[in-house]
Amino acid sequence: MLTGLIDGMNVCAECAGTPVTMACPGCGSISEVRKHHLCVECRRPIMIQQLLADETGEIRDELAPLAHYLLTYHDKALSLERWLRNTGSAAPLLRELVTGRLPLEAGAINSRARSPQGAVFILSLLVQSGVLPEMDVPSMRFERWLESWLDGIGEPDDCLVLRQYCAWEVLGANKTSTSRSQYQNARMALNHCARLLLEIRSQEASLMTYPQRMLDAFLTGSPVQRDALAPFTRWLRRQGLSRLRVDFRPRILEGRDYAADHRMQMARKFISDTDMHAATRVAGLLVLFYGLPLTRISSITQSQINADSLPVTLTVGNDPIELPEPLGDAIVRQLGLARRRSDSWLFPGRVPGRPLTAGPLGIRLRKEGLMSGSARTTALIELTRQLHPRVVSDLLGITSARAAVWSRLAGGEWSDYPALRATPTRPQA
Repeated sequence: MLTGLIDGMNVCAECAGTPVTMACPGCGSISEVRKHHLCVECRRPIMIQQLLADETGEIRDELAPLAHYLLTYHDKALSLERWLRNTGSAAPLLRELVTGRLPLEAGAINSRARSPQGAVFILSLLVQSGVLPEMDVPSMRFERWLESWLDGIGEPDDCLVLRQYCAWEVLGANKTSTSRSQYQNARMALNHCARLLLEIRSQEASLMTYPQRMLDAFLTGSPVQRDALAPFTRWLRRQGLSRLRVDFRPRILEGRDYAADHRMQMARKFISDTDMHAATRVAGLLVLFYGLPLTRISSITQSQINADSLPVTLTVGNDPIELPEPLGDAIVRQLGLARRRSDSWLFPGRVPGRPLTAGPLGIRLRKEGLMSGSARTTALIELTRQLHPRVVSDLLGITSARAAVWSRLAGGEWSDYPALRATPTRPQA
């Protein structure tokens, strides 16, 4: 802060030789000083005490792990202070838990939360800090939404069909997944299914009498609509409820014409720009070098990285990948940032205990001019042109069949590969 004066110019107190009166007494910092003359970092324990202390001024024993978590893993004290001041956020709900007006139970938190997002945040925070036992918070949120959504279906017959479809197909397909994006896709798909049933009823028809030609006319050509209705109509046929059919959209590989020289140009940019945020840089290089999808990149754990080896290795398949130096350095840097907020994920998200989703990563890359889908396609074609599909499968953790498809697209011919591997090489003189 420019509190001094030299030759008519404002300067800091240290340059002016005057006492530094605005510094934080806790750490000496003069940045982000708040009331009581403390910076936000030194105020962090005070804020947490005010948030979690009950009427006696003490933090209950069952909430002590939460206090430790906020002190340890909430890396930005300023954002914590803003969150506590936001009366529309989950902080008021947490105060009810602190005072005992609301029991520390998932059901009670779900019913009292003002929004599903607030419930998910608080539950994730309590689970990650160890206050509540492990639970699948995204699944719980989806099931809560599903019950409310089904109750809003006005026609009982439609509601029954959708309820059965959800029980046997949707929930079964997402049973082992805790990806928030997958549940979002499931909600969107169910809305398309409900609109189809409403359209059939508006034509005074049933699932058995509704003609295929009218269904074809109903389809808008949207790939998302097709991907939603294809499994639904397939399930209806299996159950003998309908003969309608919607085919999945054709899988057109994005970026077949994505120029390899442009990919290398983007790679040079991500390699040379060391000032770029580490998370953006790591994600971009993983796409450009190895063609990894953003969904897999965002779910990389810290245990998959061996930062003690030279070179740094990353394991995404059966065999570890030895990373080039720029990518290895960027991953080590991101690993240091991630450990301030999480002890498991390489890309921690805003929700405690959950990784960053693919959407925000894609937005970051697009701001740098990188289209991840096209770059991934080109990278995989180049890899399978240079390496045998089985090697690519072991390194990237994709199936051998999928690696073979990429190899055929690349025009690779590896029929003599087993013979070459079996023939011993002779040392050259």
